[in-house]
Amino acid sequence: MKVIQRWAAALLLLAASFSVWSPPAEAATASTKVLEEVRELVRQYYVEPVSDRVLKASTPQDIVKQLDPYSAYMTKEEYEEFLKWIDMESVGIGVMVEEDEDGVHILSVLDNGPAARAGLQPGDVIRAVDGQPVTNETMEKVLSLIAGEEGTTVAVTVWRPSTEETVSVTIKREKIDWPNVEFKRLAGNIGYIQLYSFDETAPGEIERAIRSLSGVKGWIFDLRDNPGGYVEAAQQIAGFFPNVKQAFQLRDRSNHPEVYAAVKQPVQMAGPIRLLVNASSASASEMLAAAVKEQKAAVLYGQRTFGKGSMQEMFELSDGSMLKLTVAHFFSSKGTPIHHVGVKPDVPTVVGKELYAAHRDLLIGQLKGYQSLGKLRNAPVDKTFVVRFSRPLANTAVSGVKLYQLGGQEVAVTAQIRRGTELLIKPAAKLAKGQSYLLVIPPVLKSKDGVAMKKGAYMEIQTAASTK
Repeated sequence: MKVIQRWAAALLLLAASFSVWSPPAEAATASTKVLEEVRELVRQYYVEPVSDRVLKASTPQDIVKQLDPYSAYMTKEEYEEFLKWIDMESVGIGVMVEEDEDGVHILSVLDNGPAARAGLQPGDVIRAVDGQPVTNETMEKVLSLIAGEEGTTVAVTVWRPSTEETVSVTIKREKIDWPNVEFKRLAGNIGYIQLYSFDETAPGEIERAIRSLSGVKGWIFDLRDNPGGYVEAAQQIAGFFPNVKQAFQLRDRSNHPEVYAAVKQPVQMAGPIRLLVNASSASASEMLAAAVKEQKAAVLYGQRTFGKGSMQEMFELSDGSMLKLTVAHFFSSKGTPIHHVGVKPDVPTVVGKELYAAHRDLLIGQLKGYQSLGKLRNAPVDKTFVVRFSRPLANTAVSGVKLYQLGGQEVAVTAQIRRGTELLIKPAAKLAKGQSYLLVIPPVLKSKDGVAMKKGAYMEIQTAASTK
């Protein structure tokens, strides 16, 4: 028996084929041996004492079924497919899911993936697969029904809470290559990094992102819908945040606290950092969120996290099968509980507005000494903005006016003086419907009698959601 990996994840990536393997009759002796191995591992390492009644179950599956939801037994073949989910590749329909009392809840949908093209959306709840109800089935069972070989199809029925309707679609399974780290430079020179899973490649990919975004004035690190991953990856990723010395605290069945250090990285994010979380940020994501919040390395935006504060270890059994066993609960480094509690954000936001809020605050943080001109709501997407001044302006060229889309890029604008006291600002293209913007006017203007503008100004803009 060998420990393979320490794993901290609550959710699964539905992007792999899934096979159910049954041992041949001649493997009965080996199966008996494996059963005894499972009993001994559960007896020694499970996070809580287990009764003899549970240990006397006749199969490994029956034993783990009576433990917590995150412990599992996998055949050798099933474990190989499980690793594909962690590494975010293989064949499937391109959705991230979590268990739900009404079926399987879709957390996110791969852009332009098969599920997205079929119309599935985050928030949908899978209730039937190929006509078979899955409301009371295990996650493994649902995965086995949805996954399959490339080019084959699967019929999926979902309940859509947002519209209170049932939707049925047929989806062709494809090879899925879900990116694990995405990054870009947002308006106002803000670096944005989104991490989808704490897999073994994540630290290297994050380092590459930080180096590629050198010179930014602030950072947004996005852990929304991140299900977790390897504990060791969480330790390493914590090391990208300045001043984070400790990653988390673990307590096994002895309840003795053991603090694990962050692994300092060769590059770190400099400047103010905002970390985004939501109700689907789980496990290793919560480890990181708790660490940066407690050690004041970043400000958390979003909603309270999932609340999965348990850690699993993978034990290889004598026949190559695997036992994924909950062996400890993790806490913040100072002992704040996470299991069934989650991590509370510093700045609560409504769902879907986490990025806007964090980007806004970072941009406004750059505008020291600027005055607010208030908020303009339901602005037409083709609006020309007019700022009026109390005294006539000098007839000079106007430069430096900026229009930033929150969560996006800078919008090109032209600015000119009209009627002496009005500054007209016209976007080069129509704005997006239902989006947030920040208009920034630097202190570059002068009145005709030579008085310079003392302060810059900014206005917050919300475009109308519909042009009707």
